[in-house]
Amino acid sequence: MFRLPSPRYALPVRWVRRLAKGIWALLLVLALLFQGGDTFGAGNPILQIARPHLFSTVAWEVRHLPQKWFHAFGELFRGSPGRDEEVRQVRRFFELTERTNDAQERLDRAAGGANEGAAVSALEAERDRLRRERGRLQASVERIMEGLITAVLREEGISSRALFVRTLWPPVDFSLGRTPRVLIVSPRNRIELAQAHLLDPDITLAEAEALERVVDGRNLSSLVEGTGGVATYPSLVPDGSSLRGALETASHEWTHQYLFFHPLGRAYRASTNMTTVNETVADMVGKEIGEKVYRRFFATPDELSAGAGVRAPAEGGRPAFDFNGAMRETRLEAERLLAAGKVEEAEAYMEQRRLFLADHGYFFRKINQAFFAFHGTYAGRPGAVSPIGGQLRSLRDRSPTLRAFLSRVAGYGSFDAFQRDVVG
Repeated sequence: MFRLPSPRYALPVRWVRRLAKGIWALLLVLALLFQGGDTFGAGNPILQIARPHLFSTVAWEVRHLPQKWFHAFGELFRGSPGRDEEVRQVRRFFELTERTNDAQERLDRAAGGANEGAAVSALEAERDRLRRERGRLQASVERIMEGLITAVLREEGISSRALFVRTLWPPVDFSLGRTPRVLIVSPRNRIELAQAHLLDPDITLAEAEALERVVDGRNLSSLVEGTGGVATYPSLVPDGSSLRGALETASHEWTHQYLFFHPLGRAYRASTNMTTVNETVADMVGKEIGEKVYRRFFATPDELSAGAGVRAPAEGGRPAFDFNGAMRETRLEAERLLAAGKVEEAEAYMEQRRLFLADHGYFFRKINQAFFAFHGTYAGRPGAVSPIGGQLRSLRDRSPTLRAFLSRVAGYGSFDAFQRDVVG
């Protein structure tokens, strides 16, 4: 009969958890990498057009996964700082992020002016110094944040038992860095996410616009956009994010990884509606977990005592501009024109609205069918008109816990199953 080793010879729980996390991470990476080839087929002409700029998930994994685990292995021997020191390190990292971004903005302004000499050199030196200090903290900060998110997920009851310890599947694991861009493709005569391909984050604006022109020449609508995060393993989280934003994004991407092992995640690409359900669930869980981590470990007393907050009126007593309402109005009118076969009129209208939004301080390089096809998959965000967002929020309100909500939605293997359960 198998017996556990006596406590005298047992590995510390911290070691066992790291070992289990490492083994599971390797298995998860293999599952994610080899789940299938090109989603749209080897003969896809759009994929061939974009090929010089494609982002390689495999290459990224090969470069980054060993770095993560060499650092984690080293920490088994170095030990971890106390919780107060961990919180201080995370705060310092994101303070350095903000200062680095500010230094880069000042450098860009100085380089574009007449005082390029010593001023530019000094700003470059300041930016590089901040980057080096930030870089020294990054691996530890990622591990600390992963642990804090894990702690809150466990408190929510979202955990399982394996290798004699209570842990999460999959383990929370992410890297802060530059996220890929994405080429979004929609038909011209309707708003529909037809294709999406990850692109190199270093693609230039000129290259992106040239790529869009070639794709658009096939009577399609295209857009090259940034990504707010990617559910590789480790997840990719933008390194210029705020602390609260990074916590929400890391939790969002972990939710996708969790759903990958359930019917909902496996049906991600089954239809536009199932993509929307997946993304909206990940948004909701990411925001809820990210906010709980932030408020528990990082919020100031003033932030904790503040209520939900009411939007202040604009100066002069005028009501604040309703951005969400404006985006919804734009989407609905564009869809009406497209449904009537007025493609050119719809495109001209969306451009007019882009300029209108810019006059109110909201700047977009392009608003077109591809723009709404991409952003519409997040049913709780501006520009979305799908009822799925409201349906999922209602379901969350009726669920006693986040665990109950996530367990319920994870079981939807089709949109019909979702509708039967939610609508009845």
